[in-house]
Amino acid sequence: MTGVLAVFVLLYAGLLGCWALASALHGGRLGVGYLGGLVLLELTLLVRAGIELSGLVAASAGPGGTFGRGYAEPAVHAGYLLASIVLLPLVLTVSAPARTRAKPGADTRPAPGQATDNPPARRGQGTTSRPAPGQGTDNPPARRGQGTDNPPARRQATWDALLAAVGCAAIVVVTLRMASTGRPG
Repeated sequence: MTGVLAVFVLLYAGLLGCWALASALHGGRLGVGYLGGLVLLELTLLVRAGIELSGLVAASAGPGGTFGRGYAEPAVHAGYLLASIVLLPLVLTVSAPARTRAKPGADTRPAPGQATDNPPARRGQGTTSRPAPGQGTDNPPARRGQGTDNPPARRQATWDALLAAVGCAAIVVVTLRMASTGRPG
């Protein structure tokens, strides 16, 4: 069972890493589908860690009672288990989903019922019905800077995607290293 999970983790983390790398090359955001994929990978890593840890504990039962008897490097193997569990949540905390909360002062529109500096014009006072440049409904002020069409947001999305790709690559490396520190054969 552990071998099947290890192969799944290798292939799935590699797929997610390629997805993130392709997104970084195109400058797009990763989106909710990618986050769902990371959650599925994390759940798989938790299941695998539970199975591996129970194997380490079960190996220490019996005569001698040393921790991880039969494992090539039991302490290093346990460290890799811990690293594989902690790595993806760390990636998610420094990536874009943690920064999606609105920053103070980002929305400059007044709250409903709040007074503004520019009261609405009354009919017949020489104003036209056309909105001022930049104030139309196609580009309201609250929407500016949120998409990937402006350079800072696009650059941040690229860095987030690269960070996710590196996180997935690290999961692949940790999984390969766990194979060398686990039970022989």
